[in-house]
Amino acid sequence: MRKILVANDDGIFAEGINILVTHLLKWGKAEITVVAPDRTKNATSHSLTLDSILRLRKVFMPNGYEGYTVVDGSPADCVLVALNDLVPDTDLVIAGINHGTNCGIDVLYSGTVGAASEGVVNDKPSIAISSESPEREHLEITAQVLVSLLDQGLLNATSSNWVLNINVPALKLEEIKGVAWATMSRHGWTNRVQRREDPRGQIYYWVTGERSKPEQSNNGDYQLLSQGFVTLTPVGLDLTDHESLKELSSRFVFQL
Repeated sequence: MRKILVANDDGIFAEGINILVTHLLKWGKAEITVVAPDRTKNATSHSLTLDSILRLRKVFMPNGYEGYTVVDGSPADCVLVALNDLVPDTDLVIAGINHGTNCGIDVLYSGTVGAASEGVVNDKPSIAISSESPEREHLEITAQVLVSLLDQGLLNATSSNWVLNINVPALKLEEIKGVAWATMSRHGWTNRVQRREDPRGQIYYWVTGERSKPEQSNNGDYQLLSQGFVTLTPVGLDLTDHESLKELSSRFVFQL
């Protein structure tokens, strides 16, 4: 039987990971190990804890399953500890279900994708899965979609060289138009930081913002998701812009 490691960035007590684990257990085709942060660690990307110790504790999840939490750890910490100690023979890492999408520029900030990326760093096929809506109904549908894809051979479409990033629209199962391979949309955020003053006159900042309008693309993840498709995007860890590298190396030759 295959072994699956499940992690997330919303914390081990979050509804998304509990629903995901419940559906994977009902699926019954893999041994499930859960290692997740003890609390929400959104937007931590691929950060690792290097300046303090990490403690691993057994906990009972709200669904009754016994999992592990890394106290004060990041999502990537959880995967790193699990793969190097608890379950080094894991066949697949699944990070999620995230409470909200991870499309476009969100991928760079996402702790969910960061956890899956740590799986790839450790040479494990890895999936990051997110639901457009944090409502329980849509988290349940997202879990159903993942199990259906696994039954259709999704594991054969994964790789230990890149993260398979999956986003599921906030629709009823029968309303979803299909599954589409997608690129990362070119969109980000506007008005990211608000400057405020506390009652004592001290300045502080609150990170917030609204999504900017994405560039038009026929196969961008944000666009396809808004059209009602489940999106699949292979996200590589090599951030080199290879087209620019080719152009720059031919145009500019520097010497010392």
